[in-house]
Amino acid sequence: WPSNVRFVCAPAEALADAGVNGPFDAVFAAYLFRNVADPDAVLDTVHDLLGPHGRLAVHEYTLSGRPLHRAVWTGVCRGMVLPVATALGDGDLYRHLWRSVVEFDTADRFAERLRARGFDRVRALPLPGWQTGITHTVVARRAVPDAGSA
Repeated sequence: WPSNVRFVCAPAEALADAGVNGPFDAVFAAYLFRNVADPDAVLDTVHDLLGPHGRLAVHEYTLSGRPLHRAVWTGVCRGMVLPVATALGDGDLYRHLWRSVVEFDTADRFAERLRARGFDRVRALPLPGWQTGITHTVVARRAVPDAGSA
């Protein structure tokens, strides 16, 4: 890696304590927001770390809100994932996965959450295949207030 690249292992809620300071051009997060106690606080931190018009990309299990997609997710988990995980000794982890997905925001609700935290150009993009409506990549841009509104 180039000398200006640094890797930091730190809780998302305590990035400043680990010396992570912006501004950054972009932030990517995968499977993060449904696993933190306060998603809004972490979104605020990410927003503050991004430079003007900085980009955010979030890859997350966020159901579409359609009953069909919730049923597919539950069927796959109960019919295959949970029995295999339980047989391998990881049942608790994968029960958490199933539950965290059905209890977290829908893709539209997560997009609204981003808008409420100061992001614009928010789009929720479903993954193709059997995961359509179950997993989304949500992209957004840090909004910059108009010069006249400051």
